[in-house]
Amino acid sequence: MSPSNACNNGALPGRPAVPLSFMRKSEKGEIIRISGSEDVRRHLAELGFLAGTKVIAVNTANGNVIVDVKGSKIAIDSKVASKIMCCPVS
Repeated sequence: MSPSNACNNGALPGRPAVPLSFMRKSEKGEIIRISGSEDVRRHLAELGFLAGTKVIAVNTANGNVIVDVKGSKIAIDSKVASKIMCCPVS
């Protein structure tokens, strides 16, 4: 496992980082990395998706992933969600 996929700091031990699009309903995670173009990363940052931010997968619907970020429910395309790597947390 590469360091960029390692989960630390309160993450569940032995669990690798997963794309946000793979998280199950009600699963909690901490963002560790966001890939993609500079424009995509900037837009996600403006929505509150930053490394170290805790998120909760709320639901999936019509190719979108609904995520709780800092108390706000935000729907993002599953393709974009796949660029957000998270470590599962308890």
